[in-house]
Amino acid sequence: MIESKIGLLRTQISKLENPNFNLDGWKGSTTIILERIFGAKYSGIMLIDKIQNKVKDLRHLTGDYINNIEQCKQEGKEIIEASITELETIGLPEKKEKSVEGLNISLIQNQTVNISFILSALEDELTKIQLEEVKKLIETDESKSVKRKKIIEKISGFGKDVASNVLANILLNPSMWG
Repeated sequence: MIESKIGLLRTQISKLENPNFNLDGWKGSTTIILERIFGAKYSGIMLIDKIQNKVKDLRHLTGDYINNIEQCKQEGKEIIEASITELETIGLPEKKEKSVEGLNISLIQNQTVNISFILSALEDELTKIQLEEVKKLIETDESKSVKRKKIIEKISGFGKDVASNVLANILLNPSMWG
């Protein structure tokens, strides 16, 4: 596994010697490979991005112009070689597995979620008395799993179609989909 990734990086080094070398193309493909191997926050990606070919036209002074493409190639080669050394000595970075159970919503402090359409869907299908009964169950100090079980039993007791009608109203609300 590591060998194939090292092979990809060595290919990027060999591209530096191509007579038709294109710095921007090389930087783009190298960034994609490094991102795939190490992740988007890998410091080598930022270093590759900073490589710039600076051509200075000094013909009016000396009759020459300065092109630092060889310096750019050397910088790129050193970054890739350091990445290869890292793979050989430390190995692949650990991937964090994301475990998703149910629906998770993460919010930044200044974000809000408008869920009034859920309350509206409940109000459309339940009588005021039924809605009050559900609210009382939600406000109890019992554990989440106990509350869940009691709410399911309560809504099921209101009739076989009530829960599916509430769900349909929620899913058909345009606010649900942005």
